Amino acid sequence: MAVTTSTSGATPDPDGYAYSVDGATPQPIADNQTITLTGVATGSHTVVLSGLAANCTVSGGTSRTVTVTAGQTVTASFTVSCPTPPPPTGSLAVTTSTSGGTPDPDGYAYSVDGATPQPIADNQTITLTGVATGSHTVVLSGLAANCTVSGGTSRTVTVTAAQTVTASYTISCPTPPPPNVAPVVNAGSDDHALTGLLYSFSWSFSDGNHNGPWSYTIDWGDGQTSTGNEPTEGTFSAGHTYIIVLPRSFTITVTVTDASGASGSDSKVVSVFLL
Repeated sequence: MAVTTSTSGATPDPDGYAYSVDGATPQPIADNQTITLTGVATGSHTVVLSGLAANCTVSGGTSRTVTVTAGQTVTASFTVSCPTPPPPTGSLAVTTSTSGGTPDPDGYAYSVDGATPQPIADNQTITLTGVATGSHTVVLSGLAANCTVSGGTSRTVTVTAAQTVTASYTISCPTPPPPNVAPVVNAGSDDHALTGLLYSFSWSFSDGNHNGPWSYTIDWGDGQTSTGNEPTEGTFSAGHTYIIVLPRSFTITVTVTDASGASGSDSKVVSVFLL
């Protein structure tokens, strides 16, 4: 009786196989070998091939039943395929957890190792299977302007075989403040004054954002200015003395600037007369 192995594939079993006849102690046999046994009793015998690597399979199974006849050689043939096994893989979970009053309305996107970004919702876990073992970089993108990611948008994770590793993102999306608006200034109605005498007037301002403190400049129209700061909105007074030789008019402009640099102004005309 001959026992024959014929192995194909890029990754054959490095230590060969073993065969046994009728349950006897297994004996070694190489990946591609024929071993002839003599003196085998005539009749039916069962040959079993064992010791195969995990990536190897035997066409028709590992058991052969053969009948030995006197003066003849019968063959128990095993055709074995040992392809290169795929690399070990694991799973990678990408998780987003979003808080805040104004979450991103269209969610985000994530990419792994620079691949095309894929959508992910504000609060979602997506598990990728069949990911090669080793180090991988996950990047979150597509965030609204009011959203920030704790620890930044990039995560480096290590995938191990048959395990799941998580790239987790905690995102805060607070409601953004309303856009800043300039103060609204009221310089008052047009007025008149006398040369050489102190002219006083009232002016006021309000700020929809209440974005103080505020600075102000009063341009008196004659090349002179007054400046100051106010901690609150409201009505204020200012004074100036005009000196003229002939009656004339001056344009007073009051400009108020808020803490963010937005300015509003208003003007009035003062007619100055001689005493």
